[in-house]
Amino acid sequence: MRLDLKIDGAECEVQKDTLVIKFGEPVKVLSSAVLNGGLCKARVIINHHIPKSFDHHDPPRVLRGVADDLNLPDDTVGLMTAVEIHNVAMKTERTKDLNVCALVTAGLSYPATAGDEMIESTEKGTINIILLINRNLTEGCMVNCIQTAVEAKTVALRELDIRSRFSNSTASGSTSDAIMVASTGVGEPIKYAGTGTEIGIIIGKAVKEATKEAIRKHDGTMPERSIIDRLRERGIKIDDMIDAGLELFIPSHEIESREKASKLLREGLVRALSDINISALMLAALRLQEEGEVGSIPNLPKEDFLEDPVSLVADESIGMAIANYIAGTWGFYNFLYFERKKPGMIKKLGPFLDDAIGALVAGVLSNIYTRSREK
Repeated sequence: MRLDLKIDGAECEVQKDTLVIKFGEPVKVLSSAVLNGGLCKARVIINHHIPKSFDHHDPPRVLRGVADDLNLPDDTVGLMTAVEIHNVAMKTERTKDLNVCALVTAGLSYPATAGDEMIESTEKGTINIILLINRNLTEGCMVNCIQTAVEAKTVALRELDIRSRFSNSTASGSTSDAIMVASTGVGEPIKYAGTGTEIGIIIGKAVKEATKEAIRKHDGTMPERSIIDRLRERGIKIDDMIDAGLELFIPSHEIESREKASKLLREGLVRALSDINISALMLAALRLQEEGEVGSIPNLPKEDFLEDPVSLVADESIGMAIANYIAGTWGFYNFLYFERKKPGMIKKLGPFLDDAIGALVAGVLSNIYTRSREK
């Protein structure tokens, strides 16, 4: 497989499990690469696929062996990724005399937010970014390019609503990301590449779009994925909602067993969460919960928010809207009962989410009883 980078003097192809970029003349490279990382001159850049369980004591030696097997020179700069190489995403942005090509592989086994307390794992899931620029960049400008590219990657993760595996906050990357920028040295020196510069603007566009595409190609993550997926990514599962509902289940002539109630409740929850209006209200609760947890709701400090003060009624308003939309008056009154009891996992959720999930379960249960009586 060959890729047209639209960078003069650069050729790219996939050889076995390795993405190989070759240059006609050595180029200046700044990177966090495993092999020959730092600032150097290089004729070849590689991104090599490794298994998720990879735990070799000497990764540079492994990449050196890969380069030797492919008859590549000593000045090869190399990255590693657990992503299948054919899932690489490429995006090129161009102006009159400036070409920026971003190649990204993205695995999200361990998405994280900068500042998270990490749980160590030998599994590998990296976002690797390779930036190729057909201009003469100063060393300071290359640092600036990396800064802008990392900001763009973080924007891509935010727009996809990727959550940290460790803190559940919006992820800023994964636990083992790597990046490199290569400058072909053509033209007058460029000193800056921040987000307000021409080169920074097109770096931002290329990296953001390539990162989104790489994530989509690797695991199918789309921004419009279901609210069921979005809740599950935050640790809120339908099975746990069912268990919470069954805590308050009262057998009737129409629904005599917990097994039948569980089946009907699952069907009702999936049906409700497939409705765009319920999805929108749930997203509102999720966003407000996140704003409250970082103290961003005006006049409501984080510490007060976490105590769920009586002065905060917007959470109940969202709950009432969900319950009423699903089951009308019956749903509304059942929600008030759930709001007092907070069964199962609902009691572990924050101010907005406990009311939103409680209202969802209460509304669906109300519908189940109502429809059963009508039959």
